[in-house]
Amino acid sequence: MDLRQPMRVVTPTLDGDVLAILARADKAFSNGEIASAIPDVTKEGVRKALRRLVAQGIVESTRAGNSLMYRLNREHLAAPAIEALANMWLQLIERLRESIGTWTIAPVAAALFGSAGRGEGTANSDLDILVIRPGPVDVEAEPWREQLASLEQAATRWTGNDARVLEYGEDELSRGRRGEPVVVTALAEGIELAGSLRLLRLRMARRKS
Repeated sequence: MDLRQPMRVVTPTLDGDVLAILARADKAFSNGEIASAIPDVTKEGVRKALRRLVAQGIVESTRAGNSLMYRLNREHLAAPAIEALANMWLQLIERLRESIGTWTIAPVAAALFGSAGRGEGTANSDLDILVIRPGPVDVEAEPWREQLASLEQAATRWTGNDARVLEYGEDELSRGRRGEPVVVTALAEGIELAGSLRLLRLRMARRKS
């Protein structure tokens, strides 16, 4: 799925992109504000989409001076479904957290990073997940490997994107792999799924010193 434009999972039209903008915030937007938030569209294209959506009753328009302001009609029967689709990125994070929370061997930490972690992934983007294995756990331990494989398979089914787990042992980070660019980026910018990225960063900093 396209995390930037999540409504594309059900419709490729501009109407869906407009609805996603309106569904993510309970406030009114001008035509120009909506157009600036959607890549490669014109104000006239957005204006036409808004006219269609107002005619369906899912969008409300009110006049503010010389401008029209638009907001999602949250009393519309379709509003809950639109809100759910528009916020799929948040649902993905919650599902990942719930899945990892059921593991019999808890990771030291886990994070969603890269374009998916920033909510910018497209339909062709991977879902990059950093998982830190506890020191006492053998890298080939079957229960541990099954957990990782299950997470990759589930995340791919949920989204249609190829999920990839980047796994490091806690001891590997202690021996210097903490400086690898992908690890630094994941720990600094990733969305926390399990454990504490902050505590892990502090522990690594103390070991470095």
